[in-house]
Amino acid sequence: MYYESGEYMSTVLEYKGYYQPLDSVPDDVIAEWETTLKAERARILSALQEKISNATEFINKLANPAYQQWQNFINPAWADADFIKLKYQVKLKTAYESWNTGIQNAFAEGGTFETNVTAKKDKLQKLRYVLGAVGLKHKIGWGPAYKAMAIVTGDHRISLYFGPDDSFTGNIVNAFPSNIVKFVRPVGIAILTQGLVIAQYAHEQGLASERDAVITAINAKLDNSVEKLIDTSAYSALDIGIEYDSIADKLAVHVTLSSV
Repeated sequence: MYYESGEYMSTVLEYKGYYQPLDSVPDDVIAEWETTLKAERARILSALQEKISNATEFINKLANPAYQQWQNFINPAWADADFIKLKYQVKLKTAYESWNTGIQNAFAEGGTFETNVTAKKDKLQKLRYVLGAVGLKHKIGWGPAYKAMAIVTGDHRISLYFGPDDSFTGNIVNAFPSNIVKFVRPVGIAILTQGLVIAQYAHEQGLASERDAVITAINAKLDNSVEKLIDTSAYSALDIGIEYDSIADKLAVHVTLSSV
């Protein structure tokens, strides 16, 4: 309990959950990803052909939008900048036949799409960082990014999934207006997960200043989004963010909610 602006406030809840990437992504998860993605091969090709069926549609729906986005990356101070952009535009607008041949070959049965899904599936091991944040409910339960948002959006199931890496005091509540709470939860989970994953990348490489910069940037995003959406008739402040615990040498999610 503390005073702020002359008003007496109390802590409704506090949560801290340590983040730990999985050692590996379960084999059955990778196998399911591979099988499911390959099964989409024909549908992907059909959708591409329906959306872009000729050169005119290629220019209008792919080439021109791509150029409009790309041109802003060219430094106008570069020598011949306008000609560089013109060259790119010409090449894009004449690329339909090459593009169409490419997708036909790639998405043919046994083509590049299928072979590369298999060849690159080991890269899915990077998913272990994401799963460490959000969890995998049927195998390991929920991770700290989900738990942090669940306790302030009224998901009482989350108490069943607290473990040794979690500390929680108070009561699980919905701190947001009822008409927006279902939108707030995925926003918060996404921001927390992005921060935990990128900060962990930096931490594992010994990049402490970069890790801390990620933490600062992510917490600013939360300050300017999730925290501003609480029901101010019942709650005075929500502080949610990620932090580095130097004693545990781990990243964590920390949440504090205060009443009016």
